Amino acid sequence: MDERKNVESEDREINPGEDMEQGGFDIRGFLEEAVSLLLTAYLFIIFCIYPFYVKNGYSDIGNEKFQFYKYITVGGLGLILPLALLCIFFRIRDGKYRFSLTDWAVAGYGIAVILSYICSDFKGKGLWGEPGWNMGLMTQLAFVISYFLISFFWEYEENLLAAFIAAASAVFLLGVLNRFSIYPIDMGGTDIGFLSTLGNINWYCGYWAVLFPVSFVLYWCTDKLWLRLAALIGTAIGIAAGVSQGSNSAALVFVGIYLCLFCLSFKGMDRMKRFLELVILFCAVCQGLRLWRILQPGGFNFYSGTLSDWITMSKVTLFGLFPAGIAYFLLYMAEKKGSADMKRLKALRQIAILGTVVAAGVYALLLVLNSKAGGIRFMGNLSALVFNAGWGNARGATWAAGAEVYKNMHGVDKLIGVGPDCFAMYLYTLPDLAERMASQFDGARLTNAHNEWLTVLVNQGILGLVSYGGIFVSAFVRYLYYGEKMPGRRKRYLYIFGISVFAYTIHNMVSFQQILSTPFIFLMLGMGEALAKEKNLG
Repeated sequence: MDERKNVESEDREINPGEDMEQGGFDIRGFLEEAVSLLLTAYLFIIFCIYPFYVKNGYSDIGNEKFQFYKYITVGGLGLILPLALLCIFFRIRDGKYRFSLTDWAVAGYGIAVILSYICSDFKGKGLWGEPGWNMGLMTQLAFVISYFLISFFWEYEENLLAAFIAAASAVFLLGVLNRFSIYPIDMGGTDIGFLSTLGNINWYCGYWAVLFPVSFVLYWCTDKLWLRLAALIGTAIGIAAGVSQGSNSAALVFVGIYLCLFCLSFKGMDRMKRFLELVILFCAVCQGLRLWRILQPGGFNFYSGTLSDWITMSKVTLFGLFPAGIAYFLLYMAEKKGSADMKRLKALRQIAILGTVVAAGVYALLLVLNSKAGGIRFMGNLSALVFNAGWGNARGATWAAGAEVYKNMHGVDKLIGVGPDCFAMYLYTLPDLAERMASQFDGARLTNAHNEWLTVLVNQGILGLVSYGGIFVSAFVRYLYYGEKMPGRRKRYLYIFGISVFAYTIHNMVSFQQILSTPFIFLMLGMGEALAKEKNLG
């Protein structure tokens, strides 16, 4: 509370003319507070109610979710925007308006989306997008506008994160129970590939990639005991959900966020201890799921041989408990003796980063070499090391299709794209590629490349890709930098938004924009930016 008072007093010093009348009714203050409260209500509806909205079970759940988001967002923005425009007038008058690097990137993306639509040959489809995906012009602009409203007018409140964690944990818990053949809610049309109140496991995993880091990082960075306990419960449920749900892309998120948090944990002993606690928690949760499967042998409801099937029955995490526990004990004893010095251990961070880069480089090299005619001896039968149509659960086919679509685009299309969510519309104007896709996917329509940035390149061109990439790279770097360098307890919470952005990005390198993940990440970006802007940080 003291920091917030300091922030407010600093703002008053910087903007002495913000009161309409000295000692009178402050219309600007009233408008600013009204907009912030309305935005808080909007955030609560989207994060805490929207995930549970179901009309007819799994039947057409994607469209039903979109309709809910559409009407709540249109109605909410319609109410908030006029008030926000008045606030903008007063801010411009008082000289209090500045854009951060992330703001400029989001604005650039919005402009790129509009240009791609104006110049598109598929305006009918581009307005709202492909049925079931709905990533067209209007949806993309809703992302951009909601980001700016949150980032400029929302007053950051950390306790709201607890509500987000509670809602997400309930969604995740339903998913875990479903995976073990327990259905507290009768969704109708129950299927092995559908979970919780979200539906398709790929969409479920996209939502998980955005929301799981909230509790995960909050546990690591908060000093409030009740928030830390809430985050601990949410993290345990989130780990169980990510491990069991079935989509392999969750593994990328786990590796990415644990590596990221490890590298950030060398600033203090408490940080590293909490990181190790999260490692121990991961191993313990996996072993808890293994025990569940042993006690209920026929309960686990997913394909045998998958990563989720393997890790929930593997002893690997059991063995992982021992080195993590020993490391934690040694840190605890060193701290107790007063001999702990994290600076001496910083070489481990460089080793971890270098090891990750080298491993990725070696894998890429083996993939290239083994995919050539003949391949590498003894490796030809390893599907993970052969880039073909089936590689990465058919990502080889979808990525190749995306690259071929962009290659066939001409002139200005390569710069501004073929139109929002118009990937499929353009693809199926190419007879040879369309025929090949129909054959590879049994007649199903390929609506994106299953790589978000490649899809953006086709839909919004180079301009869209550069600005879209700029959003996530700038936000990740800035939020972690401010969390690391700026004083004050509140700035630590920027880690949450930075790592959530990072998790979404690495997940969507093998996935796509969709209505159960992309709206959430733009709102998370806005909330992170609102916190970063405190004390006029740019």
